[in-house]
Amino acid sequence: MLMRILGKKYHFQKNIYKMRKLTNKHRLLLWLLVAAMGLSPFLAGCKKKVIETRRTTERFSIGVLLAYDSPTSYEVFQALQKRLEDYQQKSGEQIEIVVRKGGGEIALLPELARDLAEKSRILVPISTAALQAALIATENIPIIFSSVANPYLVRAGRTAVDHEPRVTGVCSTAPIRQVLMLIHESFPKIKRLGTIWTPSEINSEYYLELMTEAASEFGLEIISQPISGGQDIVQSVQSLVREQVQALFPVSDNTINANFELLSQLTEDNKLPLFAAFASAAELGACASLGFSFEDIGQKTAELVIRVKNGESPSRIPFQYIDRVRFYVNPEAAKKQGIQLPEVILKKADKLVIKSAEEMTKPRVGTRSEG
Repeated sequence: MLMRILGKKYHFQKNIYKMRKLTNKHRLLLWLLVAAMGLSPFLAGCKKKVIETRRTTERFSIGVLLAYDSPTSYEVFQALQKRLEDYQQKSGEQIEIVVRKGGGEIALLPELARDLAEKSRILVPISTAALQAALIATENIPIIFSSVANPYLVRAGRTAVDHEPRVTGVCSTAPIRQVLMLIHESFPKIKRLGTIWTPSEINSEYYLELMTEAASEFGLEIISQPISGGQDIVQSVQSLVREQVQALFPVSDNTINANFELLSQLTEDNKLPLFAAFASAAELGACASLGFSFEDIGQKTAELVIRVKNGESPSRIPFQYIDRVRFYVNPEAAKKQGIQLPEVILKKADKLVIKSAEEMTKPRVGTRSEG
């Protein structure tokens, strides 16, 4: 009996020891849980600081592909650059713009696009030719095009919302019909309208088709002269003069825009009114110009770059268009070209160009520019 009692007592004390041991373990786990809960805000704060530090110290590279050395392309680029510089200053993030220039050599563009894709996180082709090269020569890297007349011609998409998943951008379709209407209503005596265009640029052919289709609506006859490069412009204008055109409305393409001041001089020499379908042309010597501001295009492109940089997918961003059409006139150029602008035109103008603007500058110091 005594041994049975002692045995029960032994088992009872052993169970108490196990319970105490288990309780101590629970207390230790509870203490660790409380400590972890107390440390979690601190650890989260540390993680946030690490992420913020990484964002401000890591350099985010954006590749810009310039196909042509035209004033309009540089105007787009400068506006893009300025908006990204403002963003960098406000956000504290480090952004590097890497530039490659084709100089009008279309065959070089695919190689330049591949080079940019290796060194950049986002690719920004400026012009139709640059976009086409970027689509062919690269994979996976997001593409945000700028100043492209018709992105559907190079199969960047089917509609503004149904497009290649890695592609979005800003279109710059010139208001061809509106310029023809301006000529018809303001200068009704003009019936034969001369134009030059560049067959090697797909957007140039597109604009010529638009011009030809719309001209009949206003009783205008289009006399066109193709050029292979800037070296053909003098001969082409002389040919149009011999065909007795009454005004010149050149297609807005990169080759022609790069030589627009030469066109201005030629039209002054031949007393031929010069019209254009991009706003800043009046600053380069057109008597009147109607179109989108390339500065607006560059700024809108930068906004898309920032959105994609911050995580938004290009597939969810529709192709963008510029809403505002600007109207610039240059009375001094009109006088040299043998016409006087009607008062109604001067009153409607968004800007009167009293004297020629300073020559557009090339990319500023601080931008890596190669090729």
